[in-house]
Amino acid sequence: MPTGVAVVCDTDDCLAVYLAVETGNDGDERSAEDVSELARKAAEGDSWVVSFGIIQPVMTCPACADGHGPVRERGTCRRCMGRADEASRCTYCLHTEPQDGDG
Repeated sequence: MPTGVAVVCDTDDCLAVYLAVETGNDGDERSAEDVSELARKAAEGDSWVVSFGIIQPVMTCPACADGHGPVRERGTCRRCMGRADEASRCTYCLHTEPQDGDG
């Protein structure tokens, strides 16, 4: 059964989540540290900001990093799980999902 790794925003009261890495079906054994590193790199590639705290990295979602957050309502946005409007644009991180038929 596949499992996944999620990255959450460290901003107070932010509900942003990024489903970063799917694991479990490739037959490879990975350490928790390796999977966490893959998740951080995937999130960074999708506009999450990684800074370094005392014990572990601090993750900031694109909405909070750009001053549009924190995410307060969950929805369908792939980058932060925020609520999207009728045009499939996230009301928090402003990411727009391509519509069916868009390349």
